[in-house]
Amino acid sequence: MSRLHSPRFEVEAGINGCLLVRDTYDSDLTSLTKHALGFLEQQSANSGMRRTLIVSDISGNELVWEMFILNLRQVALSGSVNRIIGIGGELQTYANEIAIEDKHFFRNTSEFLNSDIIKSFKDEAILFKVAPKFSPQRIQSQLQQLAHDTLLEINFDALFHNIDYFRSKLDTSTKLMCMVKASAYGSGSIEVALAMQHYGCNYLGVAFVNEGVELRQAGITMPIIVLDPMKNALNHLFTYNLEPEVCTKRMLMLLIEEANRHHLREYPIHIKLDTGMHRAGFEKQDLEEICQLLKHQNRLKVASVFSHLAAADDDNDEMNQFTLQQIETFRECSKELEECLGYCVDKHILNTAGIERFPEYQFNMVRLGIGLWGVNCRNQHLLRSVCSLSTKIMQIKHIKAGETVGYNRKGVITEPKEIALLPLGYADGINRKLGNGVGSLFYKGHRVPTVGNICMDLTMVDVTGLNAKEGDEVVIFSNNQRIDDMAKLLDTIPYEVLTSISPRVRRVYYRS
Repeated sequence: MSRLHSPRFEVEAGINGCLLVRDTYDSDLTSLTKHALGFLEQQSANSGMRRTLIVSDISGNELVWEMFILNLRQVALSGSVNRIIGIGGELQTYANEIAIEDKHFFRNTSEFLNSDIIKSFKDEAILFKVAPKFSPQRIQSQLQQLAHDTLLEINFDALFHNIDYFRSKLDTSTKLMCMVKASAYGSGSIEVALAMQHYGCNYLGVAFVNEGVELRQAGITMPIIVLDPMKNALNHLFTYNLEPEVCTKRMLMLLIEEANRHHLREYPIHIKLDTGMHRAGFEKQDLEEICQLLKHQNRLKVASVFSHLAAADDDNDEMNQFTLQQIETFRECSKELEECLGYCVDKHILNTAGIERFPEYQFNMVRLGIGLWGVNCRNQHLLRSVCSLSTKIMQIKHIKAGETVGYNRKGVITEPKEIALLPLGYADGINRKLGNGVGSLFYKGHRVPTVGNICMDLTMVDVTGLNAKEGDEVVIFSNNQRIDDMAKLLDTIPYEVLTSISPRVRRVYYRS
């Protein structure tokens, strides 16, 4: 079954601040009420967006139509959407039976696309369930923000599976913080955060205040910790109810002053301890002074104390001993802090690898990062790949022996070749080190090596003998070639591969 017609729901950024949701369950009439509207709710909850449903005629007998119209009536009466747009002559005859004030019906797709309705779409969630005969791709191309053949797909069901896997390592009372910094590791922070809020995570983690503000403005209401608050952003931090990490005396004093200006009491903060990584945090000798500062004010209150493991994913005796020493130092320091403050706080030190390898030290909370995307140091086969990056062939070149391909003539052709030109390059996040056959992509399950240097916007691959055609899909990473496989080729880590994907690459989120 093709990617387009697989049974699933897709969501992506639309025109004029809209959210575009597509229901591809073409044969499932009940999906309109049972599933698609639930997915629409998940992605637009608390954002104040109006909701529009675009629906077309369907194929079927009289009984099928009766069920379909009944579902449509229920949607109108439930208030799940604010506007209904119908496409198709058959559906147009039922217009009077749809009890919603804002409704518009058109005979065909062209009539809809040529109407003024398209211009009216602004800051709303648009769900469309359009049968193939009514050209859903034409509608999608008019409504989507980015029309680009290069596509990063994010599978929410795989994301939820991975969350459940790590939760299985935890006590039911242990809180889960999910990291969505750096635009959710390149996947899109708003959409991923909405999914996590829907799925019941306890905390979100971002790096900077502006990342938290973006989530609040998108309707995220759950607690958000900011790991790197800056002095000039503290007003926004308090205005948007973001909870700061505190790792220096200077920042603590600045927060007390700003909280005083906002007339706040017992505002939650999170104390970072340096237990051996030596990147950021208070050391043991700092605790008494910091504790005294906290005890003699009422503007701030410690919500949690935490630290970060330096080598939890390195499984050897030396690194394991270092990790255990970090945990013991953390235990001692957090106990000292609690005794000095006179109240209990949440404690967390485990990251993704720590959850897997040291679950007995989960304390009150853990932080899940790269594991969300299906990358882990152990039991990799139990996780699912969340992201897949693909593109489409824009041209096929037939190159003779003795000719060259690309900049600096690096792609030397020794025998006749068919070369596929792909519309993505290092500006999209495809590292230049993957050029000249170092890296391979996948065409219909076949590994196709790169040819020549990777360009800013283009990549060339060898598709000789595969009968490849313009418009065919080529996969950069997915299940065949995982993100961590590509990271190994580049002698780097999966974080860098993910966060390098450019914003100009179209992102689609789906459940299947």
